[in-house]
Amino acid sequence: MGNHLQDSIDEIRALMESHLRIKGRDLRAQTRRAGRLLSRKVRRDVNYLIQAEELQKNPKLARMVDDSKVTKARTNIVAFLQTIDPREQMWTRIINIAASVALGLIAIFVVVLYVLVQRGFV
Repeated sequence: MGNHLQDSIDEIRALMESHLRIKGRDLRAQTRRAGRLLSRKVRRDVNYLIQAEELQKNPKLARMVDDSKVTKARTNIVAFLQTIDPREQMWTRIINIAASVALGLIAIFVVVLYVLVQRGFV
């Protein structure tokens, strides 16, 4: 069970690095840095895996970890992370930045045009 849990956590960490481009020293740090990029349900599943990893460190508490729940959480997280396309995220960011710049330029143009009309140059 412990090896299965650790393999799942390693797989999720690798997916978070490749699909979300989020690095961290452990899964807890990566989840904290991901923030709203992860849905509430996925964050809940990740937090369960983090707690299960902590419980695995103590032999008596390790019996509290539910293998089927770990497998279900892993399946949900992996399915969510595999739907994320890093290339599409990059283009979305570029388009959002370009739109912000364009909106700023339009606002400046409107203000300059208003000032020119008020002063009688146009």
